[in-house]
Amino acid sequence: MFTNQYEEHLASQPDNSRWDGFDRGDDDSSYDTHGETVIGRMTSEAGLRVVIVEESAGDSLFHKVLINGNCVFFEENNRFRAVVVARWWMDGCSA
Repeated sequence: MFTNQYEEHLASQPDNSRWDGFDRGDDDSSYDTHGETVIGRMTSEAGLRVVIVEESAGDSLFHKVLINGNCVFFEENNRFRAVVVARWWMDGCSA
């Protein structure tokens, strides 16, 4: 079927809703979800745990980025920007 988990990961995302390097995250039992879905997570070379979360509140959808459990980004309906912020953290917060 698949030779590795990365190939399986890419094949399971035909709409590119996930991105290179971040795992699916949906089964992150270490995160207290309260109506939120972890849509990606990864640990940077610096040891930072970068997690992207999607939260629905009524008719609104919010995206946030957590670094070691602390929220560093929170914006309504902006998954793209959340991914950009998360990648920036993964790259070591370069200028």
